[in-house]
Formats: sequence, structure tokens, C-alpha cells
Amino acid sequence: MSKDSNHTMTANGFSQTNGFHNQTNNGTTLNCESSEGSSSDGGSEMRVEEILIPVPWGEIAGNEGTINFKKLFWIIINHVFVSVKATGNPNGHPVLAVHGWMDNAGTFDRLIPLLSNSFYVVAVDLPGHGLSSHLPLGVPYHFMDFIISLRRVTNYFKWTKFSWLGHSMGAALGALYASSFPSYVEHVIMLDLMKPLTDEDGSDYANKISVAVDQFLALEEKIQPIPPVHAYDECINRLMKGTGRTLNLKAAQALMTRGARNLGDDQWAFNRDLRLMGPSILRLSNEQCYVILSKMTSPTMAIKASNGPWFSSKQSCEEVLEIYRKNCTAFHYVEVDGDHFVHLNEPEKIAEQINQFLTDSKLND
Repeated sequence: MSKDSNHTMTANGFSQTNGFHNQTNNGTTLNCESSEGSSSDGGSEMRVEEILIPVPWGEIAGNEGTINFKKLFWIIINHVFVSVKATGNPNGHPVLAVHGWMDNAGTFDRLIPLLSNSFYVVAVDLPGHGLSSHLPLGVPYHFMDFIISLRRVTNYFKWTKFSWLGHSMGAALGALYASSFPSYVEHVIMLDLMKPLTDEDGSDYANKISVAVDQFLALEEKIQPIPPVHAYDECINRLMKGTGRTLNLKAAQALMTRGARNLGDDQWAFNRDLRLMGPSILRLSNEQCYVILSKMTSPTMAIKASNGPWFSSKQSCEEVLEIYRKNCTAFHYVEVDGDHFVHLNEPEKIAEQINQFLTDSKLND
């Protein structure tokens, strides 16, 4: 979606490019687009189709690029959907790319074109983010539940071996997924988050639960049938301001592609669920986290931005890094100059290291 795209509102409140095409054997093709695409092998025309694929528990909708192999799938779960965007060679090595908190799959839009064409990168919008559906009212977002949605995605693609590329919260989810399903994950790349957020002290956890519950209920009351709208430039400004100006303009525009919808006359509404702003009610202790992460054996690369926050105490992060060094078959720690969104602001700083790591997992610290 671009600033001047022609979109209509769907029943779910999300925008959909106008157009309707033929019924297929596997489902309904909703629309077809052609645009100029590019990759490291040069530019070519990209044809995009949005498809509804029937499954026992609902439908799967998707946009499939038949040139350049760029695809956008909507995996619908019980009348809602998880939106994913796939780029590269479908016969190449699969890579699941998972964004950070309150972001969307657009966070990888500037990095993916710099990656090898031998990869098939599927970037996900987690529930409540980007183009994916929100959870029903009354249902809170639990960090650990995102693993269920991501398992649905990998099951849909029938992946038995794949690599994980995660930024921030997506990196934490990758560590937990690789620990829980170690035989499936061949590599883990963690961008500027070394471990899941934990309740490091534990002494005040009861109070944190009460705060999380009250914040969830308060945020739910703020949800409006018609969301607040802003001009496009104001949305960009809000995105940049919300990250402490760590996003540059091109990075903010990339997140806006899936992060907001145009209701007409330059009136834009953010897609993300307001309830995501509240803290998770459930959080692991350090001890629980360490036990889980000790099961992760995949070759792992942790990329730390020099000016990015640690999000946890430096001591707990160092303890987790030592767990990776001890248990992963290969571990590589890299520090790059930049901030928390270095992968989006300056993707050229890390692209080659990712390419090298995914093709040579023998790197070790």
C-alpha cells in the first residue's frame, strides 16, 4: 500500500486493493496487480494476486507474485487472518522474518532486497499488527501466544527446516521457537534483542499483574468503531516520534506501507491494535527463561546495535549470551554502529553478514 493507492475498506476494517478476478480450483482470486519489482538480479515485472484458499478452520487469502516470486499471503484463522509477505525463490532456503513490537512486516522491506536470491523470505504481520486481524474484544495479547500463530504459518508452508530472522520482539520469539522446536530451525538471527523480556526480580510480580489487567481494560475502552485519523505526514511524524526519532524517513515510510490504511482524502488510520500498548500479563522469570533457552541448539547470530537499548539488565543479557555460546552448535555475536532500527535505517550494514551466516553456519565467536 502506498500513499496514493486506490483501496476500499473490508469487513475487517482493513484496506483491500480494488479488483476481482476469477474463481480458481484452489479458491477465489480477489485481485491482480502488476508492478515493477527488483532484486539483486535486476528488475522485472511483478504480478500480484490475492487468493482465498479454503481450509477446515476458515480461509487462507494471499497475494501471489508470479514474476520475481514475490508473494503476500493472508492466512485466515477462524474468520481472521495473519498476513505474510513472501519474497524470493520459492524453491530456495526458507527464512521466517518476524518484526518487533508495534511494527509490521514492512520492517524488513529495505533489508530483504539486499539478501541472497537463494533465500525465500516470508515476513509476517503478527496478530494485531500490520495487515493481520486483531484479536476479538475481551481477548488479551500474550507474548507467548504469538508462537502459536507463527507455528500456524510454518505449518501452512509445510516447512520442516527453515531459518529465523527476528528483530526485537521477533528475535525473542525466535529464541523461544527454536528452543521449543529445535529440529525445525536451522539458523537464528537476532536483531538487537538478546533475550525475551523477563520478570527479573519477581518480588513485585503480583502488582505487575494488577497493573497489566487494569491497563488492558482501560485500553479496550478506548477502541472506537471509527479509529482516529491523521494526514499521512502526521502519521509519519508520529511513527518517528514514537521511536525517539530513531527511525529515518525512509524507514518510517516502509512501516507505513502495512502499518496504516487510507480512508480517503489523506485521512489515514493506524492498523495496529491499541491493546498492544499494554504490558503482557504473563512473563517468564529469569530462571524459566534460561532453562528454555538452554534447549536452543541452532547456529545463532546476535547482532547488537551500538546505540540500541538492551531492554534487560546487562548481566542477564550476558548470562543468556553465555547460554548461546555453550549450547548452540555455532554462535556469532556482532556489534554494528547504529540504533535499534539499524536493519531498517541502514540495512547495508548487516545484509552481507546475514548472507554469509545463512550460507556458512560454522561461524563462531
